[in-house]
Amino acid sequence: MRKLWRYIIKIGILVLAACLFVFIQRFKKKSYTNVKIRTTPIACIGFRGRLGNLMFQYAFLYSVSMSKGLYPVISDNLLPCDVFRINKTTLQVLGENHASCGTVKPYTERWPCSFDDRIIQVPFLTSAKFNGYFQSWKYWIQYENNLREIFRFQDTIARRANKQLNDILSTLDFPCCSKNSTLVGVHIRRGDYTSKAVNKYGQITPNISYYLNAMNYFENLYPTVLFIVASDDLKWSKNELRNKTNVYISTGNSGPEDMALLSLTNHTIMSVGTFGWWAAWMTRGTTLYYKQVFAPGSRYAKDFNNDPSNYIYPGWIPMD
Repeated sequence: MRKLWRYIIKIGILVLAACLFVFIQRFKKKSYTNVKIRTTPIACIGFRGRLGNLMFQYAFLYSVSMSKGLYPVISDNLLPCDVFRINKTTLQVLGENHASCGTVKPYTERWPCSFDDRIIQVPFLTSAKFNGYFQSWKYWIQYENNLREIFRFQDTIARRANKQLNDILSTLDFPCCSKNSTLVGVHIRRGDYTSKAVNKYGQITPNISYYLNAMNYFENLYPTVLFIVASDDLKWSKNELRNKTNVYISTGNSGPEDMALLSLTNHTIMSVGTFGWWAAWMTRGTTLYYKQVFAPGSRYAKDFNNDPSNYIYPGWIPMD
């Protein structure tokens, strides 16, 4: 009798084990069908700011993706996509949902306006999310030619800028396109840089003497110069430059249209901020920049790691 019960118990255990095995296999199969396994490693970035800031962030994202074998994720409504010829590499195109960037390892820069070598030491073919402004040419200089192709203006913006320049030259009867005539783009950034809070932080905007000195620099080099000015403070610009007869101040443009117009000149006078930085980079000529990039010892100086050389493009000329 005991042998019979032992036999029955063994049979029961074997049946129970078989049922449990089948259940586990079915559960695994169901789980695998509901979970999407990522096959393409992604690079995400927390885009923020206006056009100039977004361009720095995209340039970094493009570079780190190229060098690390990653898919560069951009947001669906990224402003530079409407301005430049950027490939819309969104998560939707990849077939992933918007939460995917929140599942990968984050990396945060130490200085927003300087080069952080640690942040580019991410593993190859490993998804990552980057947080910061990445305002250094050193991040992407190896892909500069690629970015010059990417940062070409959309046709509608380019056509408007070309038409506007032709209208300016025609109205002022300026002898364009001869070796004796030179166009210089001038960007005057004031806006929030004139507030006490921003100045206390260490951000400084040039006074009129800087612009006049910079204009004099080009007038001493070239016999005939026309300065084309774009500014976020038209009232100040018109008043301070009222005695200059060879100045045209752009009005009625959007930010991208002003950037496109400035890029058509031969040389650049920068003020401060990333908008003028990119306009100068696009122009490729001689660039003068305001020497006092930040107030020494300020919190803003720490954003540059107290050294503007990682931010200022090689060959640009400082001026007071």
